[in-house]
Amino acid sequence: MKHLVLLTAGVLTLAMGSATAQTEKKINIKLSYWVPPSHFLAPGYKEWGDEVTKLSNGSITVTMFPSSQLGSGPDHYDMVKRGVADFGLINPGYTPGRFPVIATSDLPFQMKDSLKGAPALSRWYKKYAAKEMPDHLVCHVFTHEPGSFHTKKLVRVPDDLKGMNIRTANQTIAQYVTAMGGNSVQVPIMESFETLKRGMTDGLTVPWDGLTHPAFKFGTVTDYTLDAPLYVSTFTHGISKSLYDSMSDNQKKAIDQTCTPEWSAKIYRFWYEDDVKRKAEIRASDRKLTKIGPAELDLWRKAAEPVLATWKKAVTDAGWNADEVMNEYKSELKKVDALY
Repeated sequence: MKHLVLLTAGVLTLAMGSATAQTEKKINIKLSYWVPPSHFLAPGYKEWGDEVTKLSNGSITVTMFPSSQLGSGPDHYDMVKRGVADFGLINPGYTPGRFPVIATSDLPFQMKDSLKGAPALSRWYKKYAAKEMPDHLVCHVFTHEPGSFHTKKLVRVPDDLKGMNIRTANQTIAQYVTAMGGNSVQVPIMESFETLKRGMTDGLTVPWDGLTHPAFKFGTVTDYTLDAPLYVSTFTHGISKSLYDSMSDNQKKAIDQTCTPEWSAKIYRFWYEDDVKRKAEIRASDRKLTKIGPAELDLWRKAAEPVLATWKKAVTDAGWNADEVMNEYKSELKKVDALY
């Protein structure tokens, strides 16, 4: 009899779950990103979407829109805000001055391990996200692996950048290049190959995978790589706040369970693994790698001081305590051994 009661309760639970799924409003999340479908973020997006569908008992599905189909990279924050996309890949550094707190992790010489750093970044930024990005549910925060300068001529010290036109990855690195006497050229990543090929730019800043990934092939239009981990670009995944607020409790739970620090690393790890693999292959190739010593590295660090001062003023002007922001950021990275 006891087993019959338990069996009956289990059947009722399953039936109730099925009924809930049938009565819930069906939601299709438009997931928008501006890199091509061959990019290694794509398998992470599929994994995340499958998990959301599973946890929501099929009431939420996800459709991916790669290659800026719904809008360009700099527009993605506002696209999610307006509902053009429901989930977007955001590079906060594409919109200068708008998100000074999260720009902390774009500063040179901060991150040394992006996979370890992703959950730490998410935990750190949670305190600030609701105020700095009020139109989004900030789902994940992560960076790419440390990048450097890839150029047509040798660059060893900051003075070598004087007069060069460099495609920069974000606002912070644009300021860094300008502080060293270079000219920042900010064009979408998918247009960077042509600017290099046509001689409009003399180099660019990207992670190493961009040199050989078939969607970019920047190694075919540059000759030299500064072999030093100078910077990262920070990304968030934002979900439309209005869409989230319209969800049932069960659907919100599915989102909450997949918008976590752990998922920040999980959804990104395919890109990380590809970058690590490609970097090893590049090191074993005939690529011209410019290695530098402590004295030269100190010059690069010193050249970043004006950028740090600009960041500090922006954070302060936005109403935050810049020293507290930085200390909390470094503390989280240090806990996971990801601090430079």
